[in-house]
Amino acid sequence: MSPEERMNQHRRLAESYRNAYLREGVEDGEEYTDEHGESAWKFAEDAIYTSPYFTGDEVILISEALADTGRAATMEAKAYSLVFPDWKPTSFKYWPADNGVVWKTRWQGTTADGTSMGFFSYSFLETNDNAEITRWETHVNDEYSPFLEVAIGVRGPFHGNAEYLEALERCLDKAGVTV
Repeated sequence: MSPEERMNQHRRLAESYRNAYLREGVEDGEEYTDEHGESAWKFAEDAIYTSPYFTGDEVILISEALADTGRAATMEAKAYSLVFPDWKPTSFKYWPADNGVVWKTRWQGTTADGTSMGFFSYSFLETNDNAEITRWETHVNDEYSPFLEVAIGVRGPFHGNAEYLEALERCLDKAGVTV
């Protein structure tokens, strides 16, 4: 791919992520697709995911993750929406580069009793020459733990891939929600 094609693909990565959450479609299993309905997210065979909050000091090989990224995102959106039915991004800024894209999202939701809570998340995606994702990294600010405790009853940081997903599954099972 040319540098211009890669930059365009990096924009598609960010915009498809933002748009899926703005439409609140992720909760219903919608994946990150572009305006043509095509998946904008292509992972390299050796792509990794890491996050000090969600995986601790472990680096997860995406191909070996316990749940695919789409299912995990749906679980998360469903679980958060149990307590925060209007949970979604309220601001989203992104910065594409020739080797990937970075974005900053403000997430916000309101409980049935009118309590509003939110947090910032920061994603870093690095890609190879074909604009396939090779590294995905997520960070959250200090508002996230209190939000998470209200949303699913626990707070992190978590260690490894399974711990956070298991917390989401417990929350959804308790509510009788399946994914």
